[in-house]
Amino acid sequence: MEETQVVIVGAGPSGLALALSLAKFQVHSVVLEKEREVTADPRGVYLTGDAIRIFWDLGIGPDLPDIGHEVKEILFHQSTFVAKPFFSLCLEKDLLSQALPTGVLQMQPKLENALRRQVQLSEWCTLHTGCTVVKLDDDSKPRVEYLDENGIRRQITGHWLVGADGKLGIVRKHFLEPTAGVKQEEGVYRYSGTWIAANLKIRAPTPETHPEFPLWSLGYSSDEVYDLYWPKGWHFCSPPGEATASGRFGPHSERVWRHEFRLDAWEDSMDAEALLWDHITPMITRQKDPSGRKFHNPVQFPRDCVEILRCRPFSFTHKVVNKWFYKRIILIGDAAHVFPPFAGQGIASGVRDAHQLAWRLAILVDPLRGKKTDPSSILEAWACERRRSVDDAALFSWINGRLVNQRTSIFLRIVLRVLMFVQSVPFPPRLPDIQTWKEREGFSKVDGGFFLKQYNGGVRLAQVLVQSPKQSRLLSDCLLRQTHSVFTLLLLSRRNYIGMCEDAREAIQKASISPSILSQDSIVVVNPDVVEATSTPSIQHDSDPIELFSLVSRDELPGHKQLDYSECSYLSRLGRSTMFVIARPDFYTFACAKDLSELVTCLSLLRKRLE
Repeated sequence: MEETQVVIVGAGPSGLALALSLAKFQVHSVVLEKEREVTADPRGVYLTGDAIRIFWDLGIGPDLPDIGHEVKEILFHQSTFVAKPFFSLCLEKDLLSQALPTGVLQMQPKLENALRRQVQLSEWCTLHTGCTVVKLDDDSKPRVEYLDENGIRRQITGHWLVGADGKLGIVRKHFLEPTAGVKQEEGVYRYSGTWIAANLKIRAPTPETHPEFPLWSLGYSSDEVYDLYWPKGWHFCSPPGEATASGRFGPHSERVWRHEFRLDAWEDSMDAEALLWDHITPMITRQKDPSGRKFHNPVQFPRDCVEILRCRPFSFTHKVVNKWFYKRIILIGDAAHVFPPFAGQGIASGVRDAHQLAWRLAILVDPLRGKKTDPSSILEAWACERRRSVDDAALFSWINGRLVNQRTSIFLRIVLRVLMFVQSVPFPPRLPDIQTWKEREGFSKVDGGFFLKQYNGGVRLAQVLVQSPKQSRLLSDCLLRQTHSVFTLLLLSRRNYIGMCEDAREAIQKASISPSILSQDSIVVVNPDVVEATSTPSIQHDSDPIELFSLVSRDELPGHKQLDYSECSYLSRLGRSTMFVIARPDFYTFACAKDLSELVTCLSLLRKRLE
């Protein structure tokens, strides 16, 4: 019988992200996946900002340009994406206080293949494909029986079992629902609807392939024709007509387009492709160019240049499990929650589940770390935080869904245009959008989370660029877990930091916290002063006892440029009087302390939370 520390059922983005997150803590996992190969049909297409941040943390950041493209804006139209948008959300602004893009329109098969490659490179992860789970026992150690790719019945046990196998997956639907009553229930956002969802492969016409195409005589090139009919950005279209979501996804060179429109009157006798053509033909027929110059006759994009890769109905809803874990079985991803497609929160929420669960499992599976820890209290805190995150994601979906599914009044369009103008003003104050507001709030309003609310715990760390005399520019997330300890102690000081480090080490030693949780070596010093990114760092010798990191001012990270990037966001999130930060590895604070006395108190409370 095979044994491992964590068994993961399902190798979608959530399951693979969990395996890679566990690997960062040197926790062994085995992933069981039913399909032999990655599903070729692209499903989710949007990665929202913090998911991008997590994927960078897991090592696939450099692969993202091959997975998708950065989306610059989300546009809201009436009727069709040909109409002038009545509202647009600029994603080039640093809405989330991070140095990475706010959104990427990705191709999910490419994403999953990149995650699989990363799993294969890790000595801590094992992926078994072509496996069908047939039995599950939830004794003191979960035991899974499955048929391998050759149909041979095998068994595997783990300290923990995680179901990441989708909304119809076997872990919840076949085991937890009938035995423990764990099921998905209606969330805070009530929605149910049927949409036709199509993936289209676009081939741009050329004078050679379509010599009679009218736009050649007006001086259009092949690429200009493609850009005219299949515009950049992501587009939401509201009634009159069917609610619509559409846009390019994947690398621009792939020229693929997602087109979804609502059709609640769907019947199985209907022809989905015929309905698609009826719906999209007016949108790919132009009577004028973007400048308003009229064509002699309406010009339709050549139909033979559009290949339908997939076109079928999907039922969308929002649901959340009534319990996130039972004994030693945990649910993440679509097995725990599902969303309608209005804010791209599906993949992101599953990846958040995994990233925020991994360090907790790392504590629980290691005897040195978890011998005194109550699993239920650790997981209940995770469940509280995850439910708040899911509810926030549902709020984003509700707002976009209202704009998409209902006719937009003239009054609301005027209000949105005013908001667009205010947001474009190049000086403060600016009105924060709901996503920025929730990002700044983090988990700080959650009751029962794993942090000290009274010491500014639950705040998400901003992501900026930092550098030291020994290292050139890097993302500030790299400061976390410089050692094998789960937590990191950030020391914010420009003066006397050597003496402060010694005091902090002594406080950690006296707190009697396991070194695998927080050690004397897990202190990182950050200079709150700002340095220019182009400046040459002063030389620091290897014999220098402490590496000092400084915040880098506005600069361009290769491939990603934020209009509003601010190095000041890092300290403003923590509080200007903060001197010590006990940082969780999932980018949230456990506690902030303004002096050594408060640090001693926070360390004591951390030990108690773990016991």
